[in-house]
Amino acid sequence: MKIIQTSLVGSLFLLSSLTNSQDISSSGLESSGSSNNLNYSSSSDVSSGIGIVVGENYILKPSDVISVEVYQEGDLEKSVRVEGDGSVALALIGKVKVAGMTVAEAQSLITDLYNRDYIVDPQVSLLVVQFSPKIIHILGSVNSPGVVEIPPDRNLTLTEAIAGVRGVSRLGNPKAVTIKRVDADGKARQMEVNFSRIVSDPNVKDVILQEGDTVWVPERRI
Repeated sequence: MKIIQTSLVGSLFLLSSLTNSQDISSSGLESSGSSNNLNYSSSSDVSSGIGIVVGENYILKPSDVISVEVYQEGDLEKSVRVEGDGSVALALIGKVKVAGMTVAEAQSLITDLYNRDYIVDPQVSLLVVQFSPKIIHILGSVNSPGVVEIPPDRNLTLTEAIAGVRGVSRLGNPKAVTIKRVDADGKARQMEVNFSRIVSDPNVKDVILQEGDTVWVPERRI
């Protein structure tokens, strides 16, 4: 009888140990998952803060804000806005015209200027901190007329722009939307678009909008 009791106690002890072990393992997984969530949030915060990831072919424009860092030269680190004349003022090398250059070209130019008279084999990093806003205007019979910004890293479609002003109003005529565009040579042209077909017919291509476009949604004729 004692042997049976001893075996029973041993079994209960073993079962309890396994249960505790599983609890600890489960707790560890939950902690790991929580840590991953924290890391994800931290990564998200970094990407929306200093240094926005863009391709090396992004062309710098006035009002862009760039961050310039030189490896192991903390005194030369600087965040600066591209001025109206296309230049930025940097430590030691003074004004450098970067507007119209790609990120890679501007980084190479700044590297050459530091290497010429000040630093031996400088390692320069150039990041875009804030983009110059590219906007379009949407007016007329929409629910929230005004300005919509074009994303810096991709195109903006007419559908997205209309959604950005909360859609066509109840009195609006989506079948006769007009888009006014000024070309590079200064000539204005206007096109009429059947927005209803864009959203209802999968075979109709959306319209890619350009910086400075003005979209007009007229009222329906009753």
